[in-house]
Amino acid sequence: MKSKQLIRFYFSADNINKALDNLILDKALKSANFTRSCEYYAERISALICAKEELSKLWNYLDKVVSSLNQRERRVLKFYAGLRVGLSKLTLARAKEVKRVTVKFTRHARNIERYGEGVRLVKEYYCLM
Repeated sequence: MKSKQLIRFYFSADNINKALDNLILDKALKSANFTRSCEYYAERISALICAKEELSKLWNYLDKVVSSLNQRERRVLKFYAGLRVGLSKLTLARAKEVKRVTVKFTRHARNIERYGEGVRLVKEYYCLM
């Protein structure tokens, strides 16, 4: 997975959490209309709750990684997470700084494979960020 996706997830996890809450509420309200069986909606709601749990575990891990960085490096990561253009559009010094901090983040997050399900869910719900 690209490190930018993980960084963006870390800084916009609240948005994903709200979106998943809205999806859960939507499924719960649709189950009251009896358009499908209640079991169908219960399974969907359960899957969304499990997704929230896995994403929470991943976010807690990433929080420990980001907490190990200094304040300036965290600001650089937040800038990079919100960046809509490539690094080539930045000044050479700024692009170099972003790359340096991103590599440092990646090295600190070397145990990310333990959170494979959370990483998969980040890819799945990336459009909600």
